[in-house]
Amino acid sequence: MEWFWFWLSVLPIVLGNASEQKIEDSVVLESTADLSVTVVPIESQDESSSQESIAVSGVPMSPVEQPVTSETIRRQRIERCLAIYYTKPIDANRLRPWSLMHGLIGYGLDAEIYFDGQPINAISYLCSNGSGDKLRLLELVNQQQFRTRQGPGVQGHPGQLLAILAQAGASLEQPLMVDGRPFSVQDLVTYEQKQCRARTELTFMLIAFSNYLDPKATWASQTGEKWNMAKLLREELNQPIQAGACGGTHRLMGLSHAVRQMERHGHPLAGEWLQAARVLEIHQQQAWKYQNSDGGFSTNFFQGPGNDRDWSTQLYATGHILEWLLFTLSDEQLADERLNAAVDHLLMLMLDAPNHQVDVGPRGHALHALRLYEQRVYGENSDCRQLVEAGEPYQPAITAQPLKHLKLIVAGGNADPAAKVAGKPNALERNGAKNTNNRTTGSRGFRRR
Repeated sequence: MEWFWFWLSVLPIVLGNASEQKIEDSVVLESTADLSVTVVPIESQDESSSQESIAVSGVPMSPVEQPVTSETIRRQRIERCLAIYYTKPIDANRLRPWSLMHGLIGYGLDAEIYFDGQPINAISYLCSNGSGDKLRLLELVNQQQFRTRQGPGVQGHPGQLLAILAQAGASLEQPLMVDGRPFSVQDLVTYEQKQCRARTELTFMLIAFSNYLDPKATWASQTGEKWNMAKLLREELNQPIQAGACGGTHRLMGLSHAVRQMERHGHPLAGEWLQAARVLEIHQQQAWKYQNSDGGFSTNFFQGPGNDRDWSTQLYATGHILEWLLFTLSDEQLADERLNAAVDHLLMLMLDAPNHQVDVGPRGHALHALRLYEQRVYGENSDCRQLVEAGEPYQPAITAQPLKHLKLIVAGGNADPAAKVAGKPNALERNGAKNTNNRTTGSRGFRRR
C-alpha cells in the first residue's frame, strides 16, 4: 500500500517534466524554422571547379580570403618597381640627350625628366630640342631644314631619336621645335628617309618606319637611291644579328616591328617578312636555350651560355632580351613559366639595386620590358603617378651606377659618356664610348659609331 501511495505522489511530477521538455523542444524547432539554409557556391581560383559552403541567412558571412598567388605578388612587385623608378627621372642638367632618350623608353608618353628642379614631360622636352648637359639632338641647317646629331652623348645610332619616339607612341603630328622653327615628327621621318644608305646600320630606321609608314611605302635617299620597306628589311637581314647593338636585341626588335607592321595592316608574311619571322623564331629558341636557372638570360646574349656574377651585367642582358621577347611573343606564349621566371629575376635585380641607381641605358630597357609585360598580360599599364608612395620625394637620377664587370657584347655607341660616379668614368666610357685616347673600339674590338 505504501508503494502505491509513493508512485501516486511522484507520477505527476515525472509526467510534468516530460511535458515541459517536449514544449521546450518544440519552441527550439519553431524558432529555427524561421531561418533558411542557403547553399552558396564559391568559385575556385582556376574557375574549373566549385565548392559549396552553407551559410545561414540573416547571419553575415565572413568574406572569403583569396589566396595570395605568385601572380599577385609579381604584379605588386612590378607596380612597386615602376613607382620607385618613376620618382627618379633623368636629370637634364647633368646627363646628355642619349640619357634623356633612354629615360623616355621606360614610361613612354608618361615619362618625365628633371630640369631646373622640376619634373616635366619627356616627349615635350625632347621634341622642343631641350638640352641635356648643354647638348641638343637637333640643329638647323637653314630656315627650312634641320639635321640630327650623332656621336657621344647624343644619338648613338642613325635614326635613334625617331625610333624611340615611335616606340613611345608619339604621333606624326607631334610638334618639333628647332631653334625656334616649327617642325613635326613627320618632318623627322622625311629627314631620316633621306639618310638611308645600303650596307650601314639601319636598325633604328626600320623600327621607326615600321610604325610610321605603310608597308608599301617608297622613297628616295639623299643620293637618289630608291628605297622601300622590303629593301630596308633586306638590308637588315643581310647583317649578322650579333653584330647589332646590345647583343643583337635591337636588330631583332627591328625585325619584330617589321613583322608586326605587316600583321597590323592585314598582309600575309612573304618574302623578306617571312624570312624575318623565321629569324625571330630561331633567336627565341636560342634565348630559351641559354636562359639561366635563376630565370635571367645569358650574359652572352645569343652567342652561348653565360651567367656573369655582376648584377649590372645580368640586368643589361636580361632587360634587353626580355624587352624584345615581350614585344615579339604571341599571346599564347605569354603563359610560358620561363617568361615569368625572367620577369621575376629582372624585378629582383631592379628592386635590389643599391639605392635604386641603375645605369640609364639598361634601366630604360628593363622598365620598358616591365611595362610591356603589364600591357600584354594584365591588359593595362599602371598609373605610376598614383602608385608613387606617399612621402617619397623625387630624386633625380643624376649619375649612373658603374658597371664594374660589364663586357660589351657588341658596339653601337649605346652609352652616355656624361654619366659619372665620384668623377670617375663609368664602365661604358671605359669600353670606348668616350674617345679620350683616340680609340674607336669597344672591349671586344667592335668599332663604335
